[in-house]
Amino acid sequence: MAKLALYQKYRSQTFEEVIGQEYIVRSIRNAVRENKVGHAYLFCGPRGTGKTTMARLLAKAVNCEHPEKAPCGECPNCIAATNGTHPDIVEINAANETSVDNIRELIDRSTLAPMQGKHKVYIIDEVHQLTSAASSALLKTLEEPPENVIFILATTDPQKLLPTIISRCQRYDFTKVKTSQIKDHLLDIAQKENIYMDPDAAEMIAVLADGGMRDSLSIMDQCASYTNDHITVKDINQIYGLATVEEKIALLKDIQNKDFASLITRIQSYEEKGIDLSRFTDGLIDLLKENVIYQNTKKAELLKTLTKEQAESMSDMSSDTCLHVAEKLMDAKTRFKTASNAASAFEVTCLAIAAEKPQQVIYTSASAAAAPTVQPKPVVSSPLPQPAKETAPTAPSVSASSVVKNSAPAEEPAEKHVEIQPVEPLTEEEILSILVLCNKTEKVKDENTWAMLKNYATLENRKYTTLLAGTQIAGSGPDCILVRAGTNAIVKRINEKNMNRELYNFLKNTMHTDKVLFAISDADFKSAVKAFMARNKEGTLPEGKHIEKYQEIVEIQETPQDKVLKLFGKENVEVV
Repeated sequence: MAKLALYQKYRSQTFEEVIGQEYIVRSIRNAVRENKVGHAYLFCGPRGTGKTTMARLLAKAVNCEHPEKAPCGECPNCIAATNGTHPDIVEINAANETSVDNIRELIDRSTLAPMQGKHKVYIIDEVHQLTSAASSALLKTLEEPPENVIFILATTDPQKLLPTIISRCQRYDFTKVKTSQIKDHLLDIAQKENIYMDPDAAEMIAVLADGGMRDSLSIMDQCASYTNDHITVKDINQIYGLATVEEKIALLKDIQNKDFASLITRIQSYEEKGIDLSRFTDGLIDLLKENVIYQNTKKAELLKTLTKEQAESMSDMSSDTCLHVAEKLMDAKTRFKTASNAASAFEVTCLAIAAEKPQQVIYTSASAAAAPTVQPKPVVSSPLPQPAKETAPTAPSVSASSVVKNSAPAEEPAEKHVEIQPVEPLTEEEILSILVLCNKTEKVKDENTWAMLKNYATLENRKYTTLLAGTQIAGSGPDCILVRAGTNAIVKRINEKNMNRELYNFLKNTMHTDKVLFAISDADFKSAVKAFMARNKEGTLPEGKHIEKYQEIVEIQETPQDKVLKLFGKENVEVV
């Protein structure tokens, strides 16, 4: 018989054993004890965070014969549910059973009375993969459910569900499990399994799992097999192609010192070792972020990856430099997947950052890329007849005989650089004029939006979600959001003009929040609150600030003629 995987062997069998998701566990357990269980639940969140486990626990608890300590694990219903043989608990994987016929059969069976327990429970996993017809059939049953029937829907992608299905369910959003909780759980299991594991190795596995408890146990299983039950950090680095913190710091030092020879040698060695450059880039970004935190707080307890000594060794890199390099690396990650050689793409990215001139940053972000460009007029060897107005322009033909050397090439437009201008902090009067616009309703709505930031942390958006994750909503109005941050570096970065425009576009286009963002420090916020209360009593508050939203910039599309001129050079082309 095959060895039982750790994530199966140590699946939680009681509410007390569930790691993380404290508010969900408390809500479900209270509902069972007080006999207030709903007819439909929606569990959504990242993979491996406990959605299916919680669904099974709920199904077991509602049929337990001892509701005061449900699930007791001792009664016939609990034993049958644990063994997967309970006739009234049905699990369906919507990834396989997606058709409307499958759902109609489920609905027909749901009208029958429970055979053994008090409730019939249907757990539909990956419910977002149901077809449109199947979703519509399920919707009608959710609206008028049969008596003693409970539906539990689980999904990693709730955005694909019909809004009418979501509105008929009690929704619970599962979050990624904290790294510290995963680490402690792994060490506890290692002790039970007689596996020796370094605490640092447990923490590294927790980081690799990215908040997924199931992923962490699978990684631990694999490492235990490779190392004969003696797991160290060195073994994990070798198995997963990871680099040490010291190697990452050394690479950042080479970039700062513009040591191109050392850079190339290092990156070639990473390729030879089989290091995963995508994960390596994530590690660099984390180091830069932690360096910014330490430089602005000097609190070693806030560090998760760096030690105090390592953070001190990076003190010669300013916060602005760290944030800029991190932003460049985030932008480059999107190109690694499409590049034929990831090592070459990573090498070019590092060399480009190292080659930048001091105090001069070339922005390649969305807002800069969308800026309209003025196309130079083509140079032709002879006058061309004007086409008729009703005739569509055609692409110029280019052949060997049509390529000539022009004696007077057009002047190339000079490359424009965007310099980072010093950002002046908001004055107290400006802060008060923003707070005057704020109200509680808008703040609650925007706080709910902020809580969903992690769901938008794609490769393209990560630099925005990472930046905003370090902020809290201080106040919200119809057209503005005032956020507070613990470090001045984050405040400056959000208020910097180009980044502020990008954040506005991100909030508007991705998170459907059409508001301008303003940032202040925690200290300035506390001071402004006191001033607001005092001046409100005196009736001397300023007028509300006039909010100017950014205008959308439309990119000018290149014509076929422009593309040909750009490809062969204006001085080498004759348009015929």
